[in-house]
Amino acid sequence: MERVRYTSEEQLSERERDILLKVAELYIETGEPVGSRTVQKTYRMKISSATIRNVMADLEDKGLLSQPHTSAGRVPTDEGLKIYINHLFLALGEEDTTLVNRLLDFIQGAGVSRPEEILSRVLDFLQNSTGYLGFGVNFVENLVVKGVTLIKVSHNKVLIVIKFSPDYILHKVIDIEIPDTELPKLSKELSKRFKGKTLGEVKKELIEEIDAVRQEFATLSFKVNKQILSTLNSVNQVKLQGTPNIVNVLADDLEKLKEILKVLEEKNVLLEILSKFLEENKKIDVILGSETSFKPFEPFSIVIGKYQVGMRNSGVVGIIGPKRMNYSEVIPIVENVARALSYLMNRDK
Repeated sequence: MERVRYTSEEQLSERERDILLKVAELYIETGEPVGSRTVQKTYRMKISSATIRNVMADLEDKGLLSQPHTSAGRVPTDEGLKIYINHLFLALGEEDTTLVNRLLDFIQGAGVSRPEEILSRVLDFLQNSTGYLGFGVNFVENLVVKGVTLIKVSHNKVLIVIKFSPDYILHKVIDIEIPDTELPKLSKELSKRFKGKTLGEVKKELIEEIDAVRQEFATLSFKVNKQILSTLNSVNQVKLQGTPNIVNVLADDLEKLKEILKVLEEKNVLLEILSKFLEENKKIDVILGSETSFKPFEPFSIVIGKYQVGMRNSGVVGIIGPKRMNYSEVIPIVENVARALSYLMNRDK
């Protein structure tokens, strides 16, 4: 018989939903297949283990539970696990002031104030609080350019300073020789050209221009533009903290471990996953590895939250851990860390 795939708990009876949630909870706690008698005894249910077993068989037919071995109990499939996780979201909403205050003390005790420093400390806090890999990225593609300034550092080095609105500054020292008399002129030209455009629009414009010019005909302005593009490409970098924690999940499978470590090192795949989440109308979510379409992520789950700079959803923060993790603890931690990060990024604005 072909299985019917359920994607929401509203399509289940109350008894089916209740037993599915209990099986998922026990499996996450023990890591072992769950039998009907275990469910009946653990939760002191008033229905018989035979009735529970029949319901579990129905849930298996619906693709929400699976039976690893004929004589074993059952474990939740990814579809079943997703229903369990979505059920946990119903309990969210209240701010955990104790956790938020712990994080604020952790940040303020380090005496950091720059956004990238704050994000690094937040990731330290996340990995210490959960034992998993913490990640974060500040997306600035939609920030609007306010001005560009070129400052001479030495005879062949120039500091590029790009100011964005809301308050965000990007700076980088580049290797280029520019006559002193040209610096104010170039700064004025660049500011006039890019002011009011988003970072994404500026990057697109520069890429098209650079592709159209042959290297041998490159002017000073062209060389500066190429360096600006390189500077802009340095943003949206994913920060990772606690990569060794991944090893514990795949310690017995070296090939899969190599695959995920390679993906994390390159970061492009993770950046793509995080970018998609930023576009969705959710502040917190759990993405199962099987939902990413990237095979190395299959043994993992990503718990992810958004934070704001100004009025924009500007970044994401979260953890990557084993699919069998304590979601009831981890989800509120990530949610409250994202809230606190929004406060930290906006406190001086």
